[in-house]
Amino acid sequence: MAGTGRAGRVALTMVSCWDTGVLLCALLGSLLLPGPSSGSKLEAPELNLKGTQYVLQAGQTLHLTCRGEVPHSWSFPKTVSEKHTQLSITNSTCGTAGEQFCSTLTLTSAQASQSGFYGCKYVPNSTSDEKERETTIYIFISDRERPFVEMHSDVPEVIRMEEGEELIIPCRVSAPDISVTLTKFLDTTLVPDGKRIIWDSRKGFIISNATYREIGLLTCETTINNHHYSTSYLTFRQSHTIIHVEITPANQVKLLSGQTLTLNCKATTALNVRVEMTWNYPGKATGRASIRQRIDKSDPDVNVFYSILTIDKVEENDRGLYTCEVKSGPSFKSANTSVSVYDKAFITVKHRKRHVYETTAGKPSYQLSMRVKAFPRPEVTWLKDGLPTAKKSSRYSARGYSLIIKDVTAEDAGNYTILLRIKQSNVVKNLTTTLTVNVKPEIYEKAVSPFPEPTVYPLGSRQILTCTVYGIPQPTVQWSWRPCTYSRARSDFCSSNKESFILDPNSNVGNKIESITQRMATAEGKNKVASTLVVADARISGIYSCVASNKIGTVRRNITFYVTDVPNGFHVNLEKMPAEGEDLKLSCTANKFLYKDLTWVLLRTVNNRTMRHSISKQKKAVTGEHSTTLKLIIKNVSLEDSGTYACRARNVYTGEEILQKTEVTIRGQEAPHLLQNLSDHTVAVSSSTTLDCHAGGVPEPQITWFKNHHKIQQEPAFQSAH
Repeated sequence: MAGTGRAGRVALTMVSCWDTGVLLCALLGSLLLPGPSSGSKLEAPELNLKGTQYVLQAGQTLHLTCRGEVPHSWSFPKTVSEKHTQLSITNSTCGTAGEQFCSTLTLTSAQASQSGFYGCKYVPNSTSDEKERETTIYIFISDRERPFVEMHSDVPEVIRMEEGEELIIPCRVSAPDISVTLTKFLDTTLVPDGKRIIWDSRKGFIISNATYREIGLLTCETTINNHHYSTSYLTFRQSHTIIHVEITPANQVKLLSGQTLTLNCKATTALNVRVEMTWNYPGKATGRASIRQRIDKSDPDVNVFYSILTIDKVEENDRGLYTCEVKSGPSFKSANTSVSVYDKAFITVKHRKRHVYETTAGKPSYQLSMRVKAFPRPEVTWLKDGLPTAKKSSRYSARGYSLIIKDVTAEDAGNYTILLRIKQSNVVKNLTTTLTVNVKPEIYEKAVSPFPEPTVYPLGSRQILTCTVYGIPQPTVQWSWRPCTYSRARSDFCSSNKESFILDPNSNVGNKIESITQRMATAEGKNKVASTLVVADARISGIYSCVASNKIGTVRRNITFYVTDVPNGFHVNLEKMPAEGEDLKLSCTANKFLYKDLTWVLLRTVNNRTMRHSISKQKKAVTGEHSTTLKLIIKNVSLEDSGTYACRARNVYTGEEILQKTEVTIRGQEAPHLLQNLSDHTVAVSSSTTLDCHAGGVPEPQITWFKNHHKIQQEPAFQSAH
């Protein structure tokens, strides 16, 4: 066997030929073995072809690819030689990072005789106790001119058989739809009935309980395209076959003194077999037992012999081992049972090892058992906290001296009593044990929202984080902090490879902690622990984790804590509405941990459809402590630049594109004009006055003052009029 080695992703091409009894060749194409999802393991090798069987046309090429976590080897029918030029095995690495092993088995010019099981299996380490794990598929290599995989036309193949045991006539066929008839010499047809005789295209005829009728020359026949094909087998048997010996009652026999003991020994043999049946028992020397025998020939396939041992009014000396021995020539089989004799009825009940038992909620089942010795068998009733378990829950069921609890929950904790009673002797005993049900910690907030989108917290805000925890025993809760790091090339900024810091109210890592408190809370009828962490001043982005632990296990809730300096983590701003000829200035700011790939687009509506137009010559985004800002400046705008401007960003976690829009309306140019005329003013000497000039225009006009046609220059101490 071969085929060990690392393998990359291996492409394989396979031709499948089969459809409702007619072989149709169809190229399936190249199948690429994908690497497993992160964290998955292949417990057994994986073949590219699924299912239990596959049909290939004779003369075509078989491609089988196997992928596994460790090196593997190939297995194939004995008619396929590893050294044959038809067979080749290639190895390569595969998986997303080349961490898996792949190999491809190629069989060219496949022949019908090469039909059979093909498989690959892990190769266990020489020092490991691990068993081989193999994945197989049966390949039919269809050839209508060779319907039987193995042909024995001239000289029959000899098959040894044992009457009463399974017999296989191995006339396998090259295609699963070939109809085959099994005949015995002198044209007696053995018809499959789906029970004793079964046809299996991959094995042949399976006779589950062979008899003398199957002794002799057997022939498998089929007709294809008016051409008759056959292959023959010769079966032979050995004599003196004892099929089975059993004693009833089979288990230990228990009797009260004075009762009657009856044991029945049954021997099943092949036809025409005679047996000698004898008993060995404690009182044999004194002839305590009476023994009678009989034979049953009503079954046409086997003989059944009986030997019945009887002792009236058993005594203490009759207890011990009783053995039935059956001989037929060199063949020998035996069976035995033990007999116990008690003076009176009794019950003893004890705990098994301890008085208090523990289990864990969520187990499929748990069994409470008591150590009981009693005779005759007593009635058994189980109580939970004083009430019959049958009234408590349908999940409780008694089996022997055990109580089975299905789908264990915390409510199953309590005191359990087994009540034992022998009515005819008025013997009653009971015993109580305690069951504690431990519960792995559960965090309520995590169950309500197991995969929440990260939340952004305003810069400088005070925040309260809470984890409500339940478990038995009561869990301890611990808070930790892990800072986020930013990289344009990655999206998992807060990955788990960063070191976590355990927090207490005096911790000086991350954001300032105001307090960490814990209180008991009752919710849904359960006593829960509510642990609260108060962040006094949100300044640094990171991951807060609350970890709840008890002896059953640990559960963690990660709270993504992204600090934002923009409303809702995503915001656009228009500096001012520009006029024709001015510059349009827009800015887009998004939280750097939540959004990436910022870009500006212009939205236009054409024929009731909104079209996105890219904007060229955009500046490069600038990343700050909390956010990324992308500015857009369009110089010397015209009226055609009016429209809806949108900043597009991609959510790092969901991959969704988000748009923040702002409407821009470019104002047309308008010549300057006075909104009111100037009026004459009379001012006293040494007094002051104010002259107002109100003007309009687009863009906003610049106002210059003149006195007697001379431009007024503003002096440093001069207070300008307006």
